[in-house]
Amino acid sequence: MTSRLILLRHAETQANVAQVWQGSLDAPFSPKGQAQVDATAHNFPQFVQKFPVDRAYVSPTGRAQRTAAPLAKVLGTPAIVHDPLREFDLGDWEGRSFEDLRENEDLWARWDRDPTFAPPNGESPASFQRRAVQALNALLDAHPGQTILAVTHGGIIAYALSEFLGNGQPDWDRWEPPNCALTVLDRDESGDWHGVLVNSIEHLSEV
Repeated sequence: MTSRLILLRHAETQANVAQVWQGSLDAPFSPKGQAQVDATAHNFPQFVQKFPVDRAYVSPTGRAQRTAAPLAKVLGTPAIVHDPLREFDLGDWEGRSFEDLRENEDLWARWDRDPTFAPPNGESPASFQRRAVQALNALLDAHPGQTILAVTHGGIIAYALSEFLGNGQPDWDRWEPPNCALTVLDRDESGDWHGVLVNSIEHLSEV
């Protein structure tokens, strides 16, 4: 029995624009981010005609919930808050800019090349990828044969796609979705994943 997973990244926040690592922190939408939410909601009825949704789940962060909220009118029910869909736990690095962190060249180089290295009080890329993969597989396991929408984060989506479609290679940057991008994946009876639509922003053409 084939199950389907639809992934939607949250809209652009002010922290995204400032290139600050958010993790569990939150930030308001940028003007572009609000436009992305509006465009996604406007085009969502057409999307679900092609890809009907049985159940929807959302990360506990405010930016994900604010992205998901307008879609409830289309789905007829709000998304269920699901803690495993939360973003990468970056520990003491949360709230810091990429530029600031890159100033420590040795630390940044280690982070870039060692998937087992974790920021202080945070997750390593390897452990985060395991969490992302387990969380998404568990949603489909709980609802076999159904189509599940997960409104979540760029990290969850990129790390899961690198496992599902990229043979687990550490090429997460390749799979990072734009804000409000939509991905549709099918998982067949053998547990293999197939990309139907990957990181599409066609619905954002007017933003």
